[in-house]
This record gives sequence, C-alpha cells and structure tokens, in this order.
Amino acid sequence: MIRILTKWTFNTGHISTAVSSEIKHSLRSVLHFGHFERGEVTTPISVLVTIGCLCDNMVNPETLKRLQSHPDLIRNICILAHVDHGKTTLSDSLLASNGIISQNMAGKLRYLDSRPDEQIRGITMESSAISLYFKVASRSPPLETNGPQIKEYLINLIDSPGHIDFSSEVSTASRLCDGALVLVDAVEGVLSQTVTVLRQAWVEKLKPVLVINKIDRLVTELRLTPMEAYIHLTRLIEQVNAVMGSFFAVDRMQEDLKWRELQEQKQNSGDDKKDEFVEKSDDDLYFNPELNNIIFASAIDGWGFNISQFASIFERKLGIQREKLEKVLWGNYYFDPKTKRVLSAGSSAAKTLKNPKPLFVQLVLDNIWKIYKSSVVERDSEQSSKIVSALNLKISPAMIKAKDGKPLLTAIFNQWIPISVSILLSVIEKVNPPTIAQRERIPLILESAPGGGDGLNLKVRDAMLCCDRLGPVVSYVSKVIAIPEEEILRKKSDQEEKENNRTPMSAIQERTRRARELAANLQQGPSDMVAAGGKGYDDEEDIDDLDAYFNQLRAESPVIVKEKLIGFARVFSGTLKVGQELYILQPKFDPANPEKHREKIVISDLFLLMGRELVSLKEVPAGNIVGIGGLDGKILKNGTLVSLEHGQGPNLASRNNIGAPIVRVAVEPVDPTKLDQLENGLKLLNLSDPMVQVSVAENGAHILMTAGELHLERCLKDLKERFAKVDIQASEPIVPYRETIVGHKGVIEQTIGNTTNTTNTNTTTTNIDEDIKQEQGVGKIDLGGIRVRLRVEPLASEITKFLTDNHEKIEALVREYSKNGIEDTWIQKAFSESVNESASRLKSKDNAEKLRNALSLENIVAFGPRRTGSNILVDRSGVIRHRLFKQEHESKARFAYEESIVTGFQLATQHGPLTAEPMEGVMVVVDSVVEEDEAQESNETETREKKDKEEATGGDRTWNMNVSGRLISATKEKILTGFLDWSPRLLLAMYECQIQAPGEVLGKVYGVLSRRRGKVLQEEMREGTPFYLVTASLPVVEAFGFSDDIRKKTSGAANPQLVFSGFEMVVDEDPFWVPTTEEELEKLGETADRENIAKMYMEKVRKRKGLSVAEKVVENAEKQRTLKR
Repeated sequence: MIRILTKWTFNTGHISTAVSSEIKHSLRSVLHFGHFERGEVTTPISVLVTIGCLCDNMVNPETLKRLQSHPDLIRNICILAHVDHGKTTLSDSLLASNGIISQNMAGKLRYLDSRPDEQIRGITMESSAISLYFKVASRSPPLETNGPQIKEYLINLIDSPGHIDFSSEVSTASRLCDGALVLVDAVEGVLSQTVTVLRQAWVEKLKPVLVINKIDRLVTELRLTPMEAYIHLTRLIEQVNAVMGSFFAVDRMQEDLKWRELQEQKQNSGDDKKDEFVEKSDDDLYFNPELNNIIFASAIDGWGFNISQFASIFERKLGIQREKLEKVLWGNYYFDPKTKRVLSAGSSAAKTLKNPKPLFVQLVLDNIWKIYKSSVVERDSEQSSKIVSALNLKISPAMIKAKDGKPLLTAIFNQWIPISVSILLSVIEKVNPPTIAQRERIPLILESAPGGGDGLNLKVRDAMLCCDRLGPVVSYVSKVIAIPEEEILRKKSDQEEKENNRTPMSAIQERTRRARELAANLQQGPSDMVAAGGKGYDDEEDIDDLDAYFNQLRAESPVIVKEKLIGFARVFSGTLKVGQELYILQPKFDPANPEKHREKIVISDLFLLMGRELVSLKEVPAGNIVGIGGLDGKILKNGTLVSLEHGQGPNLASRNNIGAPIVRVAVEPVDPTKLDQLENGLKLLNLSDPMVQVSVAENGAHILMTAGELHLERCLKDLKERFAKVDIQASEPIVPYRETIVGHKGVIEQTIGNTTNTTNTNTTTTNIDEDIKQEQGVGKIDLGGIRVRLRVEPLASEITKFLTDNHEKIEALVREYSKNGIEDTWIQKAFSESVNESASRLKSKDNAEKLRNALSLENIVAFGPRRTGSNILVDRSGVIRHRLFKQEHESKARFAYEESIVTGFQLATQHGPLTAEPMEGVMVVVDSVVEEDEAQESNETETREKKDKEEATGGDRTWNMNVSGRLISATKEKILTGFLDWSPRLLLAMYECQIQAPGEVLGKVYGVLSRRRGKVLQEEMREGTPFYLVTASLPVVEAFGFSDDIRKKTSGAANPQLVFSGFEMVVDEDPFWVPTTEEELEKLGETADRENIAKMYMEKVRKRKGLSVAEKVVENAEKQRTLKR
C-alpha cells in the first residue's frame, strides 16, 4: 500500500479529473490529517495541499540510482546534536517512511546503529549514511489545466554521533553535506556539544533546520501546562539564537579588522580612495518558527510539525488566509472568538480578553496536550474516541479501549502529523540542492585548500561551482570504512546474478548463502531472526544441517576475514566510474611539489550507502554521496580524488578540524608470535578511524592514541574482534603531562639522584643567598674552546597563553620558514599583530612591554618542542645568525655550532626533568657565546706535524662532530639544571565537565568530583526545569571510570560530558618540596606527613617510563618477620 502525499493548488469545490480516485481519497484524508506545506496561494478560497510519498514497501534501489543523475532533486543533510537528544530515533522515523523498517519499530530498532556495542550502550559511535526517497507533486494555479507535476527527491542522510569522544565523525560528516538537522532536547536545552555542532554547521556553511525534540517530556515528566511549555520553548529558541549570534559577531569583527588593514595599506601607498564597509544582514541567520526553519517534534512518539502545517489546518476554520496566519501563529498574538480577529499583545482589545492564550498555545499545544492526557497521562478511552472521530482517523476500537495508551498515542500522531513528512518537506524547502549549495560553499572550501586559490584551473573551479557532471573529477573522501571483503563480494555476486537473470544457485551455493544469513542474524540477535517472507529459522532439521556445514567449513581451513577499505566520499564535480583511473591527493599534498603525496588509483567499486547495506553502482555523477572501493594502501584517513589531467589540486583533505587524541595505551598481543597481525590490525584501525593515531615508542611499544575512555574501549574492541583478530593486552591509560616553572621568592634549589638522567647529583637542600639568587637558572658551558652562557626563565602566564592559543599560527610560520624563509610575509605581519593585540589586552603596562620584548621578532631563534611549542629560545648574544623571522642575521662573528644549541633546546623542552614530558612556558636566553682559537694557543710545530695526518684520517671533521655532539648534550643538561633552579610544577591534562542533574543528587555529584580532585566552576539552574547544569574541571588522569561512578552514585540521574580543555596547574606544589623552616618542621616533621600530590603523579609517570624514583625497595632487610603475627 502507498499513501500518496502531494502538493498543488485546487478549488475546494472541484477536483481535477486528471487525479485518480485513490488520490482524491487521499486529498480528503489529508485535509483532516493536516499534512500541509508552505506554498503560494493564489485566491482566498484555494487550499494548498502537500502530499508526499510514504511507502509501506521498501523503495527500489533502481529508483535511487535514477535520481542520482539529477542534482537539482538531491538533498545532502546530516543530523547533528548533543548525545541522547534523539538523532538515531529521528532517523528511524525517516527510514520507516521509506519502508526500510516498520513504523512500530521506529525509535526502538535504531537501524543505523549497526554495531553491537552501539545497540548495548544506546549511543551512536560511527556516522552512517542512507539514501531516502520522497515524492512531492505540485500543480500550477487553478486557471491552468495541466495535471499535477510530480517531483521525486533523493535525500542522502548522514546520522552522526553526539558523544564528544566521536566528534571527529561529526567533522567528517559535515563536509559532505549541504544542510543539517540540529536537534535540541526540549528539556535539557543547549548543552556543550550542541554549541559545538552549531559551530561546525556555521563553519561549513550548512543550512541548519532546528528540530526541538522530546517535547513529550514537557508533558509526561515536567508536567508543564501548555502555557508554561510555550514560555519554555520561547526561551529555548532564544538560547539557540544567542549561540548563532555569537558566531556572527566573531565573523563581523574579523571582517572589520581586515577592512581596516586594507584601508591602512591603501593610505600608506598614497591611495586616498576609501571603500565603504559592507555590512552583512543577519536576518536569515536566526531560527524563527515564522520562517518554518523550526520543527517541533517528539521522535519517539513519531510526530512533528512546523508553523505552516497548522496554519493550513486552521485556515478555513478561522477564516484567515494561511499566509497571514503563519505570521501570527507564533508570538504574543491572541484570537478573539467574538470578532474572529487576531489581536496583538499591546492592543486595548487584547487586554479585555479573559485568560488570553497565544494562538500557538490555543490552537497547537492545547490539542497536543489533550491527546497526551487522554492517552498516557490520565487514560480516558472516551476522550480518546472523541479525538479520533474529530480527526477522522482510522484506528481500531480495540486500540482505543486498550489499557496501554502508548500504541494509541503513536497511531494518532502517525496519521495526524507524522514527523517524517514535516522533516522531509522542510529539508526540501530549506536545504539547497548541490547545484545551488556548491556555489555558496565551494569558494570558502577552496580558499583554505592548497591549490585552491588563483592557481586553480578555471575549468575545475567552474565545474565545482556548477556541480557539473561532465567536468573534471573532484571528489573528497572524508573517511574510510572497513568492511569485510567477503560481504562485499557476496553483495556484488547477488546483484550481478539479479541483473543477468542467471539460473538458480546450486545446492551448495544455496546452503552457503543460508549459512551466511543465519550467521548475520545470530549476531544481530533473536529479534532479527526472521526471513523476508516471515518464516523464522526454527526448523530443527535445517539448523542441524547448517551446524554440520559450519563444522565442515571450519575443518577445511581457518577463516581469516579480510577487511576492505571503502571511501566515504562526496562528488563535487565530474562523474566517478568503475575502472576509472584517478589521482588521489594525500592531506600533505602540496601543488608546489606535485609528485609527492600523490598516487594513481583505479576505482574498483562504487556503492550506494544504505546504512547496513551496500548497493553496487557503475557510475556516480556530481552532487552525490558515495562509497568508493580501490583505495586500499593508497589513502591515509582522508584524501581528494582528481582527474589525471588536473592532478595539481585542489587538496580538500588538507583542512583538518579534528583535535588531537588525549588518551594513550600501549598494546601488545598475548601471543608474541602474532605481533605481525597486531601491526596490520593497527594499520587498519588507523585508516578507518579519523581520530585514532598509532605510533611506536622508543622502547618499541605500540602506542594507541584515542579521544577518550569510551573511544578507547571501542578501538580496543575493534582491534581485537575485527582488524587484528588476536587477543591483546593493553597497559593502563597513559595521559600527557606538561612541566613548567614558577618564580617564587626564596626558592630552594633541590635535585634528586639521576633525575635528569644526565647527572648523578645527590638530593640536597641549600639556602640560596643573594649572590646565588642572581645566578638562578643560569648555566655555563665550557668545552675548552667554546664557552656559552644560558639562562632559563619562566615565561609570564600571558605569554604562555598567547603561545598556546596561537599554536596554529606558529606551526604555519615554521612550515613557511622551512620552505623559503618568512621574511616580509603575511605570516610575520599576522604574528606581530597578534603579539600587539595580546599585549594591548593586558591591564599592566609592564606586563604588556614584557610580552613585546619577550616575543621580539628579531631575537626569537626557535620555538620548542618540535619547533612549534610554547617555549622560546632567544638570542641576546648577537652570535646566532639564523632567526625564526629572518633567513640571515647580521651577527658579530660566525658561530659554526649554532644548530647544536638549537637542537639541545629542542631536546630539553621535549623531555623535561620531572617526568620526561614536554615543557611549557619556559624561555631560554643565550646571553653570550665565546669561541677561542685553540690552534693559535697550541705549539705551531705540533700543528704542522699533525696537519697531514688529520687531513688523511679526517681528524678535523671528527673533532667537529665531537664538539657538536658534546654541545648538544651540554646545552640540554644546562637547560634541565636551570629548570630545576626554579620551583618546578606539573601541569595536568584537564577535562571541562558538564553535568546536568536534578537538585536531589547534586550532593552526590559534588562528592564524586571532590574525590577525583575536580573543581566546580559554575552551577546554574535551568529555568523551568528541575535540573541544574554543573560545570567543573577534572584531571584526565582521574577521569577513568568517572562516568560509570557518577551514574552509579546518582542512580543514572546524572550523565557527564567531558571535553578536553588544555593543561592546568591543579596542584600548586613543588614535587620536591620538604619541610625546611622551623615552623614547617614543627608542624609536619622532617618527613612531611602530608601527602605531596604532585610528587605522587610524578613518581607514577617515572615508574611507568622506567626512570629512577626516590623510594626504598627494601626497608629493614635484617629484621625478622613472623607471618603468623
């Protein structure tokens, strides 16, 4: 059965004879059900009816293939939201409209959550794509005699995760789409990840449609009245619009700054002509129900609507034109039943009304609340029967009288205001097709892509802007999906068999097919163990036969499932074809060196992505989302496919918005002989997950880096069960630290034995007098003919913050320097402006001047570690020629070993003295470099005698190499020793934690936070709800098991969301501190009974890394121990 839903204008007294009787019946039903879409009405007596195709049977894939050739009929959208705000439930409702799943299973099956752990946890971990079919018919105004024009649409939908650990999946999904459905929980409101996904949509220039989901919770949980719910929804929309406004304000400030800089350049060049600053309007930026870019919904109950739909329903009843009713249905407008007029809130007539209700409350929310009240809140069969009769719905009397009103509730809403209709119609109306969307988005994408600027071939640019299927191929592969090769081969074989109309399969082939199907169903669980025809696999004879066949297969050979990599891609121009030869550009591809990071590939397969299923394709034109085969061994996480004749770009894969992973573990196989399988598995995992990073430590251990605890758990599961297929054991989670110094007066110089692994100094405690204080942090190097004086100082917090915040600029700066120097380039100017801007924000003039002097362009030699960190090497000796901002510096004399000093600085800042972790906020100043000529001080005769021998044996070169190596080691050692002259501190990696919980469990939440050394930053009560939003900071090292702990303590009432926020000094304590003053000794004793938290963290890391720790392995070795006591 197919329920038709179409769109055209017709006179109420006449229905065109061109319309079939089935459609006539549907039209009458639709007038009662209220399936309407905004459109143009030509006369007051005309009614616009919107009808879409809701198929009870699954759409034929051939129909979807046909629509791929019409980009104007394609919509590419993704679903974005905070975790547990209803994304996958909404997807189920949309899938049910295409007959992919049953309408009764929508919200329960979670079809796009195809992983078992996704089903168990109830959250999405991987983005999934599926193509949907939707039919809309429209007819010209009544004066025209043409029949209804039917339009079919292909909607490519991507469901993305909401958990912060899988934010990389959101980034990969958003680049492929042109629009986004942004879901917000009506009760929880705007949370941290909501802001993140809104920012992602803003950055990628996606057309957002706001879906306020879970409105049923306002009725069933909060028990709000319709008027209270209206006020609550109004505030929620204001919160979302405030976030969007903040994005607009930031962009406006940046554009204003660029405009001022341009005017200054023109003025300096003598051009007096001034350009006017063009203000951009933000009218279409915000969400407004009147604009029909907001959908009010409850995905779990299957209903949703926008303002236009209810305006169409009440148009005839109120006698008000639909266009006018749309403008007043939301807001402080009231209906006067006596005069049948709509009154504004400020009018005198409105003040005379008794208990006035806004139109939205009176016409919309009151009716929805009545359905909930009669069905589930206060079960009333008689009231439910009246509602069903008034809406002219087809619902059985048994369902109306049943004790459980939930099925009745769902049945009413599915026939009255189904969510799939409102969502899909809003997508078609508000989201642009690729032909229009790419004209708006492509310039922004090309602006930041190497090879996408003025040097890009105009033919390629025009093809991308116009979504030209006949132009050069440009396709962006956002991520790689690993799928068992056996499954792909089976799908291709089945499809070829169907296309070629082959004879039936042999018995062994049929048994093999049935065995595979049974295995797949067993993995999905008992609920899925039903064949397409409705007959279950419950025949004992069949099962015995299949078991015997399974045993036979196992006996013949061990099954090792190979994974095949499928690229998750968007075609921006051209047409992809099977067997086509293309270039794949890696993320590091640079058009200046086109032969590097570029390889040829041959497309082996093309797939239409249908969630759990793959449908083979022969070609895919521009504007579509597709799966691409043939990338094995040629791609690393993402890449760009281009035609062979245009192999220089653009490189769309260079733009990376994915943050660095924070949690690391060392993995190894339980059976050491299977190390090769583990390494291959790690390679596959690294390719298939955008966030994962894999490296090999200095000791040979394989390090797996992930975004968080949940992400780590999923990766280890995939590694064991899918990619490596070996038992593995993982170390305790490893979290990064940072080391810094603070300048306290009266600081005590303290060291521990072998702390820096370069000296064997014993632990000492000495008071530093005034003379020594002046030499604090100073290191002197004397290598005979070379004397260097170094000084280590702590950077001011403002400077450190600046370096951390501008990490990307520093990285770009160093990258530019490595290519061709950066003298007089835009990076140099941008860096200088950033320094001046940061200095101008400081209240203290002294600190501002200190910031400018420390980051003086002329004196900075390098940043560290890895030449991009938040530590700086400054040369004030004038000897080092190479500077970061200049290729050559006019030095007093040439110093041949300046690179040795820079290398020593990089090594020291990479491995600090406390835990061998990177330093932060440290400045190393080279005060003086003195180089003496040893050859002149030696005996001239001996020099002549040795000259020939040194030339023959390369002795001079060997001596230079020895000096270089000794200078590197000495520089590193002196920097580490100078570091310890100050008061060292450990910086802990921190999470910003947001917890939403009711007031009765706040005490338990605070208890869990305090035990894990968390700190509450803010507590805010959500107005209109019983929930509090608690914002806290929590050390990453203390966060493992935190989510489970807080759920147990609060019985599931609180659910934390953890976002990495940087490094912070949680414990302002020297890890080497011991009592020294008379007061401290009297209070704490010589051993300091109080626990030194910083020392505890430091020793844990040192033990893990195999560094020396100040603890006794054996105490009282001669003391006898009696086990019985």
